[in-house]
Amino acid sequence: MNGGTFPAVVFWRPPTGTNPTVVFLPGGGHLARVAYGHPGADPRDFLDFWLRKVGWGLLAVSYPSDHPTFPHLYPEMTVSDWGASVTAITLDLLATCPAPRRVVVAGWSMAGRVARSVCRGLSRGGLPPIGFISLAASAPFPGLVPVFERGEPVTEAGLWDLSADEPGLPTRHANWCAELAALSADNDRVVIPEDVYQRDYRINTPLLLRGEPQFLRSRSAVVSVAEVTDELGTFDFGSHPLTGVIAPTRPSDARHALTDSLTWGFLNAQHVFERYVSGCPDLSAIRPQVWEQLRSLMLDLPRRLTRTVSGGHFFFVGERGAKATARHLTNLASEIAFLQAEVSAIFCNQPAPATK
Repeated sequence: MNGGTFPAVVFWRPPTGTNPTVVFLPGGGHLARVAYGHPGADPRDFLDFWLRKVGWGLLAVSYPSDHPTFPHLYPEMTVSDWGASVTAITLDLLATCPAPRRVVVAGWSMAGRVARSVCRGLSRGGLPPIGFISLAASAPFPGLVPVFERGEPVTEAGLWDLSADEPGLPTRHANWCAELAALSADNDRVVIPEDVYQRDYRINTPLLLRGEPQFLRSRSAVVSVAEVTDELGTFDFGSHPLTGVIAPTRPSDARHALTDSLTWGFLNAQHVFERYVSGCPDLSAIRPQVWEQLRSLMLDLPRRLTRTVSGGHFFFVGERGAKATARHLTNLASEIAFLQAEVSAIFCNQPAPATK
């Protein structure tokens, strides 16, 4: 299916009635199949099964890659291109759903870089999302993932080669296979056989989707920090979506396990401030009780919008993790909507929503 000027592999299962749809976006090196599984897989091992059980839809969109499905390669695809493509596909498919149409955007790993672009695009298209859910997703800040002076390895076609084994570079594919082995141990059975993983899940990725200042071997040029922050809208705080965090717990994914709550929490605090507080003409006129309510809410943001699932970077795959992640997804969507209503009530001098 085409989204604007770029093709995508799309899995689309509409929701029951007017329930929300999760728009799932994959990370680097992977198809969105990680959310719905391969032919012959146990469906209980994937998010789609558990979202279906509660009547929620799933739209899983795979960006163009070197998977055989794609007739052409797009090594120059940018984060903005990715966001526009996902937006067009989502608006097109959700148009057939009964009103009110509701979506939650969920991104894994590298897909955190496109959260703003997709959520802004959907809002401008008349389908404002409830929010974004980070599944061990990298927030739009340069430097959160490794950058190497000589640049990332690329295939002959110019795509990011995530299976390359060069001295001094991470052995990403081997690390992912180790994560899958741990998943199988957690679930007491093989979840994704390694040969199936290589055939049905793994791909090479347009390098600019990383959203990092980096040396590009294919161009012998450097993408600057300024270019990246402009592309990601890093410092346009009010334009980022309110984000719920589902974080892993294991040291194999230490950065996400230890920092996601506060990294995304920073953006959430800035989002609330820019959207609701900064435009208030006279903050001194707010009643002290209401001001303390707002302060308490802001201090509590990371706790309210963070959940954890035992596991590493693939925590949402495997029956135990998929079931827990689906539960947290639906819960966080409700929490985001409730929090937005709570903040709005403070500034509109309305009674706060009833406690859940």
